[in-house]
Amino acid sequence: MHGHHHHHSHDDHHGHSHSGDPHSASMPENSKAFLFAFLLNFGFAGIEFVGGYFFNSLAILSDSLHDLGDSGFLALAWIFQKIAAKPRTQTFTFGYRRLSLSAALVNSFVLFLGSFGILFFAVTKLKEPGSPNGWGMLGLSILGVIVNGAALFKLKNSSGLNAKTAFLHLLEDVLGWVAVFFGSIALILFGWSWVDPILSILISLWVGIQSFRNLRKILLLHLQSSPEGIDTKELENRILKLKGVRSVHDLHLWSMDGDYHVLTLHVGVKETSIAQAQKLKEKIRDITKEFHIPHATVEVEPDGAECPYQEC
Repeated sequence: MHGHHHHHSHDDHHGHSHSGDPHSASMPENSKAFLFAFLLNFGFAGIEFVGGYFFNSLAILSDSLHDLGDSGFLALAWIFQKIAAKPRTQTFTFGYRRLSLSAALVNSFVLFLGSFGILFFAVTKLKEPGSPNGWGMLGLSILGVIVNGAALFKLKNSSGLNAKTAFLHLLEDVLGWVAVFFGSIALILFGWSWVDPILSILISLWVGIQSFRNLRKILLLHLQSSPEGIDTKELENRILKLKGVRSVHDLHLWSMDGDYHVLTLHVGVKETSIAQAQKLKEKIRDITKEFHIPHATVEVEPDGAECPYQEC
């Protein structure tokens, strides 16, 4: 059972969600972190591009493309976070939360394609690796670990699929730089110039696999799948155990942005008063909160009543 996995990590953000405003207080904080990470990354991608070119290192050039992709990702994430925090409108009754999902979709897709380009380039380069400058690579890799580490540190407390995707990107960068660091040492000590394209291949494979996983997750959320980590069967069973509940049907659970989940369901009960129905709804909402579902709409109906949605 996966339901309580995120118990403590998300609680701080979900506490305030029911005051009628579906936006967690972490939004503006998040966008500041995105902006900071973007500026760091973008500036550094430029340095890398020039450095990779001068030091004749494909691993660094391929990482500069990756970093440029990341900074594009962070810029989009920052802009979308800002828009997503806007209040809902008549047209967008759920607000703009879904936008951050679109940002994550675009970025994962771009990264996925980019990693293929680099892979192709690196494989052809294996035949004649040239002679990369080991000391230059060493210097840049140390700088890379510091810069990306700083951006990573800034984002580590942000919540949401977008922030998670960004965090993953930056983590990949740090790992990439650690690899370049060791590669440059091998180059300096043993003159192994093939280490460079090999590193480039490994970096792009890793990026490709990660972005594919992300794409899959985001596409599932776009298709209104129930968010991962929430067991709907278990949720149903918990509600069925409540006193007076005879049946649960027409249960729909989906997620706006991978973080803010929405649930609607019908419960069949023995004949009951409105006040009792209200108490039951509160109990059900308490259960849904445990499952990190901030928005639950519950319809109570007398058991055996003709429900048009029984089969949904």
